[in-house]
Amino acid sequence: MDSKQQYRGRKRVTSDEESLGADSKGKELCKYGKNCYRKNSYHLQKFRHPHRDQSAKPEPEEVQDESKTCKISSCPTTTKEYKELQSDNGTHAVMAEQEKDSPSSGMVNNEFPSSPLDVKENLQRKFLVEMPEDFYQFWAFCQSICQQNTLVLFKETLGLKLVGPFELLDQTSKENKINSKSEIWLTKWRFYYDPPEFQTVMVGDLRKGYHIGYFRDAPKDVPAFVGSNTESEGCTITPMAANLFCALRQEIFVGLKEADALKKGQLMALEKQLEDWASKNGVLIEKQSQILKRRKKQMVAKTFYECGIVVPVNSRTQVGYRKIPETNDKIKKICKTIIESQDLSEQNENSDALQELVTYVQYANDESDYGMGLELGLDLLAFGGEIFHTTVLHLLGVAYELLERTEFAVILKAHLKQRHRLAAGNAEYYH
Repeated sequence: MDSKQQYRGRKRVTSDEESLGADSKGKELCKYGKNCYRKNSYHLQKFRHPHRDQSAKPEPEEVQDESKTCKISSCPTTTKEYKELQSDNGTHAVMAEQEKDSPSSGMVNNEFPSSPLDVKENLQRKFLVEMPEDFYQFWAFCQSICQQNTLVLFKETLGLKLVGPFELLDQTSKENKINSKSEIWLTKWRFYYDPPEFQTVMVGDLRKGYHIGYFRDAPKDVPAFVGSNTESEGCTITPMAANLFCALRQEIFVGLKEADALKKGQLMALEKQLEDWASKNGVLIEKQSQILKRRKKQMVAKTFYECGIVVPVNSRTQVGYRKIPETNDKIKKICKTIIESQDLSEQNENSDALQELVTYVQYANDESDYGMGLELGLDLLAFGGEIFHTTVLHLLGVAYELLERTEFAVILKAHLKQRHRLAAGNAEYYH
C-alpha cells in the first residue's frame, strides 16, 4: 500500500454521517438545494437536504487524469464536489452564492453600499469584521488626550500612528467624505505577509514595515490577541497583548529602555495616563506571558507565522484537524526549490512534492479535517512568492468556506491582487 493509500486510510466515521439520518423536522431548507456539497455536521444539523438519500451508495471516486494536471499554476482536485467549486479566478461558485448574505454582499462594481449612520456597522461593512470593544475604548482614551490630531498622538514619543479602522473612525467623527471603494479598505495598511486573520491598526517604523494589529481566528470572533509583525524580518506574527491598552504599555516599556531624559519623562507621563484611564474604565491589562500561554493551549498547529491556528476539533473523534505529513523545514525547502527553478520544466518537476501535499489536503477535507488545508495555505502565504498565489487562493478559499470564514476569502483575494513587498524609499505605499 503506497503512502497516499495509507494516508487516506485514516478515513473516520464522523457525526456528519450520523447527521444525515437525524430527524429533519423543523429544519430550514438548505438554500443551495441539490448543488449543496457541504458535509460538516453543523450545516447538516441545521438545514434539510430532501434530495439526499441516506441509503444511497456513495459515488465511486473519480480517477484523476494526471496528463491534464498543471503543477503550481493550478490545483487539481480528486473529487467531483471540489471540481464543481473551482472557477477561473481561483474562488468558488458556492462561496459567491453564500456571499449574497454576507457583509460583503453589497459590493457592486467594487463598491460598498452607502455608508450606514451607525459607526460600528460602517466599520464592519468596510473591513468585514466587527471591531472589539477595546478598539472604541482606546479611541476614547486617545481623544481624551488630544482631539485634533488623534491619529498621530503617539508619533513623537513612540513613533506610532493610528491607521486603518482608526482612520475611518477619525473621518467619520469629522464628517469627511469617505471613499466607498471596497478594496481600498480591505487592503488598507495590509503588509506583504499579513494573512486575512491579521488587521493592522497601528504602524511604526515603515522603513522596516513594523505594524501592530488584531489577530482573529474567525471573522465573527473577537480578536484572539493584539500582535505585531516587522515585514523586513519575515512573516512571524508575535502575540503582544489581549487589547490595545496592553500593547501600548508594552511599547512604552520598550521605548523607556532607549529614551533620553526628556523623552523618558514624556513616556512615564503617558504610561500613567494609560493606566489611570484603564483602571477607571475597567480595562484589564495582562502580561504578555499570559497571552502566549493561553494561545499555545488553543492552537492546533504553529504555522510559519508561529502564532498558530485554531479550528473546531471534536474532542471525542478528533475530527477537525490532521497534521501535514511533512515538517515545516521540509515544506520550506520544497517552496525554495520551486522558486529557484531555472525553467518551467524544472519548476513542474520540483512542484510534485507540493502537489502531493495538496492532494493530502483534499483527502483531509473529504473527511472533515479542514484545519490541514488552512495550515498549508497559510504556510504558502507566509513563505511568499507570486508563484504560489493560485494555490493559496485554492487552499484557503476551500478552507475558509468549509470553516464558515468566507469574509477572509474576500480579504485574501483583494490582497493578492495588489500584493507588494516593502518598497525601499516608498514606505508610505501601503497608505
